[in-house]
Amino acid sequence: MRSVATLILVAVAVLAQATIVNRLPFEWGPGPDLVVAAVVAVALTTSPASAAGCGFAAGLAMDLFPPAEHVVGRYALVLCLAAYLVALVRRNTGVPGAVGSRASGWAAVGATAVTALGVGLGYAAVGLVIGDPHMTVTAVATGVGVGTALTVLVSPLVTLPILWVRSTLADSEFATVQGPMSPGGW
Repeated sequence: MRSVATLILVAVAVLAQATIVNRLPFEWGPGPDLVVAAVVAVALTTSPASAAGCGFAAGLAMDLFPPAEHVVGRYALVLCLAAYLVALVRRNTGVPGAVGSRASGWAAVGATAVTALGVGLGYAAVGLVIGDPHMTVTAVATGVGVGTALTVLVSPLVTLPILWVRSTLADSEFATVQGPMSPGGW
């Protein structure tokens, strides 16, 4: 149930980003990145490999949905790497992923802020490597700064509910069959 709920919530974030946020005419540049906020919530509550898979799938969907104006796979690469690193840091530092207190909620918003900044800079770096003519110092500084700030502002509306759903629907609710070769087996 947890995987299905996660799939639905991340898909809703991708669709809202592609159909609403990316089509709004912001004068200052980019809007908030709902997909980054959703992927951070998943990365804070799963393994690095699962987080990377979620980041790649969400990023590839964003690469393919119009009005994408960049090379296919660019956002998928950056979001996959970001999700992997968030999950790896969370696993290695022992920071709790579930929202059980204000501190963990603030930690999730902080992780979203750092990830949004990293995704913005990573996206710009890949753009510079492949020769994207839209990548200028001014455009990158403005886009990354404004995009990160707006993502942090909306992250409590995206990251925290997904964390709550993922912590409420634990994977341990399902019975598993263990054989003699498994760690908890006969």
